[in-house]
Amino acid sequence: MPDSVHSWPFAGRDAELRALAAALDAHGTVVIVGEAGVGKSRLARELVTRTAGPAGSGFALASESAREVPLAPFAPWLADDPRETPGSPVAPDASVIHRLVDTLRRQGAGWVLGVDDAHLLDAVSAAVVVQLAADRDVPLVVTVRSGLPVPDAVTALWKDDLAARIDLAELTPEQTHVVLETVLGGPVEPATEHRLHTISGGNVLWLRHLVETERAAGRLGRGPSSWRLVAPPEPSPALEDLVATRIGHLSDDERRALELLAFGEPIGLILLQRLADPAAVEELSERGLVDLQVDGIRQELRLSHPLYGEVVRARTSPLRARRLRGELAAILGTVGGRRAGDDLRRAVLGLGGDTPLDAATLVRAAGQATALGDIHLAERLFRAAREAGGGFEASIGLAQTLSWLMRPEEAEAELAAATEAAADDRERAHAAASRVFLLHFVLERTEQARAVLEEATARAASASPAAGADLAGIAANIAAVANRFDEAREHATAVRSRSDSSPLARIWAAYATGIVRAFSGTGPAVADVVEEGIAATAGTADAALWQLNLGYTQVLDAAFRAEFDDARARIEWLRAQPGPVAVAFVALYEARVALETGRPATAVRLVESIVDQFPGTGGGWSRMLHTISAAALAMVGDVDGARAALRRADETAHAGVQLVDPENQLAHALAAAADGRLVEAIGRAGAAATAARSAGQFAVEVVIRHAAVCFGDRSQRSRLHQLAEIVDGRRAPAALAHAAAMADRDADALLAVSRVLEDAELEMYAAEAAAQAAVVARGAGRLADATRAAERAAALAHRCEDARTPTLAASLSPLPISDREREVIHHAARGLTNRQIAEQLHVSVRTVESHIYRACTRLGLGDRAALVAAVVPSGLALDDGGTRRPAGMQ
Repeated sequence: MPDSVHSWPFAGRDAELRALAAALDAHGTVVIVGEAGVGKSRLARELVTRTAGPAGSGFALASESAREVPLAPFAPWLADDPRETPGSPVAPDASVIHRLVDTLRRQGAGWVLGVDDAHLLDAVSAAVVVQLAADRDVPLVVTVRSGLPVPDAVTALWKDDLAARIDLAELTPEQTHVVLETVLGGPVEPATEHRLHTISGGNVLWLRHLVETERAAGRLGRGPSSWRLVAPPEPSPALEDLVATRIGHLSDDERRALELLAFGEPIGLILLQRLADPAAVEELSERGLVDLQVDGIRQELRLSHPLYGEVVRARTSPLRARRLRGELAAILGTVGGRRAGDDLRRAVLGLGGDTPLDAATLVRAAGQATALGDIHLAERLFRAAREAGGGFEASIGLAQTLSWLMRPEEAEAELAAATEAAADDRERAHAAASRVFLLHFVLERTEQARAVLEEATARAASASPAAGADLAGIAANIAAVANRFDEAREHATAVRSRSDSSPLARIWAAYATGIVRAFSGTGPAVADVVEEGIAATAGTADAALWQLNLGYTQVLDAAFRAEFDDARARIEWLRAQPGPVAVAFVALYEARVALETGRPATAVRLVESIVDQFPGTGGGWSRMLHTISAAALAMVGDVDGARAALRRADETAHAGVQLVDPENQLAHALAAAADGRLVEAIGRAGAAATAARSAGQFAVEVVIRHAAVCFGDRSQRSRLHQLAEIVDGRRAPAALAHAAAMADRDADALLAVSRVLEDAELEMYAAEAAAQAAVVARGAGRLADATRAAERAAALAHRCEDARTPTLAASLSPLPISDREREVIHHAARGLTNRQIAEQLHVSVRTVESHIYRACTRLGLGDRAALVAAVVPSGLALDDGGTRRPAGMQ
């Protein structure tokens, strides 16, 4: 990990680097144009270094201080003659320029010249650059800052087609992700990544300062699984100076307009012109410090970069900031409320201003903050609403928010206050349902939750049928995650069938219905149910974040059915949702899709980036995340990593959430398979499939039985035939075809089903089917067909981020050994002694020795080390702990 902002590795700009290299090859000169701090110079140096030949490279550095000195950037290549020395009182004549150009041409084969900040070149130096570009004898890489005056000779480079111009934009969120993971040396929590990208605006220089400052201050630190901000970032003095320099000198009127925007953006154009001098506002726009955005008839102004606001706020005194916020809140109160978000803006300004707001406005604002995913702001607003006399709505909203923040003791206290403030049966039922949720999912006091639910339901039955239906919503949730699907359906139907059910009950009923649909593979279209629940979130201030859970049920349903376009559509929907919580759920959604589509290393990375956000049992999420990670690690052959993830899954198991049990058992089977213990893997898969069937998780049962087929189980055809009649989607029929081909040991059918699986994006399964085709064809003496199938399996495995399984290993290592012998050899590859292998396989040491002896004899090898080298594919490398891992995972 670098200790200085000056030593950051090159990262995140690979696509631009390739485009520039191609342009340099085609044109001989490239000009990189971009704003200060976007990484022009770093990219130029990387390009020069990578394209230079044996003679190396050089860099001419222009600067403001040397702009009046002819040829100053080319000082290293000038002769000692005073007439040719930069700063000489005699201006260089044509002969000096000619000799300099000739010197640059004679630097040697493959020499490349970089010219940094060419907009600061003196006229003579600019002429040298143009001549070199026109002659094309020396490859040139030139950088120019946008938004500043540029010498005509430099602009002629691209205007006269002497060079290719490439405009370099700020880093995208995806590029920021790559940069941060490279620099920090590990996964970064998505919310932290989002925050750093948003504040820096993708400016590499400012991102550097932010990261290094936050690390030094201890606000950016590494948790058990990922890097994360533990407090809001603060711009350092150095970064403040950089941004202040970019902003430039401000008049008093311009400063006031900029401060108003820093505390209240976006602000309507007419409104800002009422609060500040219109001429000052216009000047800020001319200087590129503010942007005008048009939304229908509404014209609003924003600061053109997030850091302008950070720095302006940091340099505004507390009293002045309070007065500015008060002014903004007061004037918004006279014209606001016309569209969603106005209440939130007024409330936020009111929190730090001197204009008090009413409780109703604060509750509405808190609901808007929740919908935007800013849960910490929602907490502040609900607290302010409670203190302003908000009563039940404020307390119940604060309790739900604290539950999301995993602060259950505080939430329980607020629920007590909400119960005390409840005015009727519906509000009492709402408070009781919220308390049941807290007790069951967050505090894991499942028996107490059951008792509270039973008592509240009995009371509501005699007082208010509508209140009883509201309680049925949380009952449906609890039943669904406990694999009591029939009970969950009954409760959910009771809620969804009533027109007067509360929004929160409708949300919970939709979530339970989505879970049942996804895991069973049967029932109403989950997309419709999810949309029903999302619509209900608009009707309550305390439950907007539930839409993230709802969306995940659709991703699960699509993944189990192998209809991945549906999952991606929901991911894109989520990307459009604001706030750090939504960013974390994007990683969760994508991790599930990555696991199912054969990108196990990506799944592990995504899980590791968010798992720290679910402390303890995480309301049931933690075990699911560790199970995903364990399955993915097994797929890449990391046996020890998979076992560690399974241990963490056991440690974070939730007593009231059994939904993930069958998948967890499958992960154990995958780990056994990765360890070469295929008999055990098939047995574990069988037990997992039985558990899934018993729970009504038929979609999951398909996944498990298909995995067993990949382990070599030839007995799955009958049950998969039944499941194909029950479960919707593309996966079940494809799994059945795979099972049938494996049962018949039909190499051609296995190859055909491999293509079907690939078309369904089930690429890991496609690779396994091709590998099995290779083994079967080889056994039948069809060596050419076996070779083609093995090549296909290898190509698919590579696309699956170099996945490694025993079946793939068998197809890549066509050796005449038995499955049992191969299993023993894989254990030996992990560094186990013969006695340890015997204990693992429940056989005698002599049996293990016999397997090794027979395999060595059959292959003509002298010892077990040579046997391991011959059988275990070369793509696997032995780590220090004895685990064979693909090279890409080290």
